[in-house]
Amino acid sequence: MCINKMRICIMVLGLVALCALIVGCEGSSARPSCTAAKKPAYSVKRLGPYELDEEGFITNWLILGPFPNPGERPDNEGFHVDYLKEYGGELKHVPANGMEITKDDGTTIEWAKYETSYSSRIDFFSVDHLDLGYMQDDILTYSACWLECEKDMNVQIRVGSDDGYKLWVDHKLIGEEHVYRAAYQDQESYPIKLSKGMHLVLIKVDQDYGAFEFMLRVTTPGGSKATGIKVWN
Repeated sequence: MCINKMRICIMVLGLVALCALIVGCEGSSARPSCTAAKKPAYSVKRLGPYELDEEGFITNWLILGPFPNPGERPDNEGFHVDYLKEYGGELKHVPANGMEITKDDGTTIEWAKYETSYSSRIDFFSVDHLDLGYMQDDILTYSACWLECEKDMNVQIRVGSDDGYKLWVDHKLIGEEHVYRAAYQDQESYPIKLSKGMHLVLIKVDQDYGAFEFMLRVTTPGGSKATGIKVWN
């Protein structure tokens, strides 16, 4: 009789211990074997560092697109649409190489690296992963990079674009031009103080028709190449 009671007690204690273990696995975030996080589908490691070219132009970018830019000039609508709204929005979005973005039509595109070694211009029709048609019109793209400054410095960010653009640095809109034009060097200049460390640059460029490109360089206030800056993607 005593032996049977002892066996029953042991069985009950075993069931209680098993239940506690199951509940612990389901409810505790301190157990990685039970709540393993999914590995990101994109690289969180930045690519680089790269150098500014001899005139201060950035030739290494992450580029995302294309997105629609419907309408007729001067009222193309995409310029004012935040296509990153589901991913933090244009003000808060943090790009990463390989990060996938789902567009409103359900198709998926991703941030991917592009480098030009033959020109200061980023010609979007030469960016293979955008898969653009010849002189495709009514579209837009985003491009991004990080600037790493070895010390605090006063610089100018100088932009040329075809067509218009919006420019953010460290999640702050510092300039925009809703225009229809060909791209030339230094069409706009934005004085800015950069502290030591990393700074995110994001530019949105829209296209009505014809050429589709931009150029961006980082200079001293006098217009020469800013030194002490590395570029990351």
